[in-house]
Amino acid sequence: MKRSNQTVNMVPDQLRHNVLFENVSEEHFLTARSRLIEHRYFSGQPVFRENTEGNAMFVIAKGRVKIVKTEKYGKECRLALLHAGDFFGELELVDGRMRSASAVAVDDSLIYALRRDDFDQLLRESHPFAVRLMQVLVLRLRALGNNFVREIELATQRVQTDLKRFDQIVEAAKIVNSTLDLEHLLAVILETALRFVDGDRGTVYLVDRNKRELWSKVLKGKEMVEIRLPLHMGIAGHVASTGEIVNIRNAYDDPRFNASFDRQSGYVTRTVLCMPMRNKDGTIIGVFQLLNKRSGDFTQDDIDFLDALSVHASLAIENARLYEQEREKLRMEKELFAAREVVSSLLPDQVPRLPGLDFAAYSNPAREVGGDYYDFIKMENDLHAISLGDVSGKGLPAALLMASAQATVRSQALATRSPGPCLDHSNNLLFHSTSAEKFVTMFLGILDPHTMRMTYCNAGHQYPLLLSPHRPETLYLKTGGIMLGMIEHFKFQEEIITLQQDDVLLVVSDGITEAMNSVGEQFGESRLEAVVRKHLTESAAEILEAVVAAVADHCASMERLDDMTLLAMKRTG
Repeated sequence: MKRSNQTVNMVPDQLRHNVLFENVSEEHFLTARSRLIEHRYFSGQPVFRENTEGNAMFVIAKGRVKIVKTEKYGKECRLALLHAGDFFGELELVDGRMRSASAVAVDDSLIYALRRDDFDQLLRESHPFAVRLMQVLVLRLRALGNNFVREIELATQRVQTDLKRFDQIVEAAKIVNSTLDLEHLLAVILETALRFVDGDRGTVYLVDRNKRELWSKVLKGKEMVEIRLPLHMGIAGHVASTGEIVNIRNAYDDPRFNASFDRQSGYVTRTVLCMPMRNKDGTIIGVFQLLNKRSGDFTQDDIDFLDALSVHASLAIENARLYEQEREKLRMEKELFAAREVVSSLLPDQVPRLPGLDFAAYSNPAREVGGDYYDFIKMENDLHAISLGDVSGKGLPAALLMASAQATVRSQALATRSPGPCLDHSNNLLFHSTSAEKFVTMFLGILDPHTMRMTYCNAGHQYPLLLSPHRPETLYLKTGGIMLGMIEHFKFQEEIITLQQDDVLLVVSDGITEAMNSVGEQFGESRLEAVVRKHLTESAAEILEAVVAAVADHCASMERLDDMTLLAMKRTG
């Protein structure tokens, strides 16, 4: 600021025509003029600040000055914009209070100050000056009152607009929460968005983070079809990747717009509003893409509405996904229950009762049902077949494959009465009736209880154990071949063993040996052999109970992921 401490000798003529002095006598004006002090202010420079002492009033000769007040939260509110010929700062000289607002030069300005003592003297000596001051104050008071009323009206309009928008949001929230079907929900969200922003067409995309794609369901003819596009492709992909709001007023002037859909369909896109759909955490979960607002261009109100809608839409989408997950969980539980029913219905009701032999069997399906099974088959000439199988996979498909394998092996065993040929034919049948990734491991033995001779064949199964309290070594029954259903026309081998007094044969599924503890250590064959040897003098059932208990101790609180199936045969006489 440049200022002069000297009174003005030559004041521009426009001061005489200042609204404050135009009715003052020449004598009083000349007196006041001689006491005016010149000040020059640069643009943005304060003339005085709020809450400071007022010791002068000011007359604008050149430039503009704004009167501003700082609101409670720091926002600046402009009360007036004054020009050359106006005056300001007089109120504090009248009421003696601190400045109620700040004055700031808008332009480089020439301003003259009239000090309090000179102002008071002029007020006492010049009645026209006092009257003119009152007239101007009254005019300003009336203008302030009119401005206040206008601000109240504008505030009322804003409140009414906000209430209307709030009602729209409440209504929209009710609509989008009216369904838990995700496909239908996408259509409801789109219809709601188009209705409230007055759009013609559009798409609501969801983000697939795993595939880095946007996807949606659209109507093609009479059917809903899924569409997918990369996250970086097109306007919607750009918005999903960046979070930017794209509001296009002329689509064909924007290089990001892909006109291929218009060319194929004959539709003409004019305006586009594309913006992210965010959840309550601010994460982008989808994109609104709306076309052709019927009443003109998309507005800030439309953007605000969609921004508010996106929170409710994202909650509805999350609820729909949770509902879908729960439905899928229930479906899987029903499937698992059906699989357990299949498995349990195929297991024999009782074990064979043969002189000199003690049988026991046990099967405990895991939470995810697999396809373990065991079987006892009575054949001609008093022969008895024992089998234990494990099919690949889990759930109902595995259980159904197990049922097919059991029926196949049972029929071929009755037809061939020999484990090698039985598994030869069973392998060929399963090769043609199962997919490439499906297979079955199988142990099949055919026993003559009169001679205690058993012919067996092991088709890729966990090696059965043959133990005796009278010899230290353990015999593993390995002879056979590959898993069933893998290679057509495979020739399986068989072997004959003779059961001696107190011999114990134990056949298990891999759910026993592969059961793991909390550190990832499997139960294993060595532990299995040790448990059986410890209980060789006990019954077949007691041996199985000991094995199951040992596996349970090994796994402790770990969840089992596979079935546990065991079959034991002991020669007792």
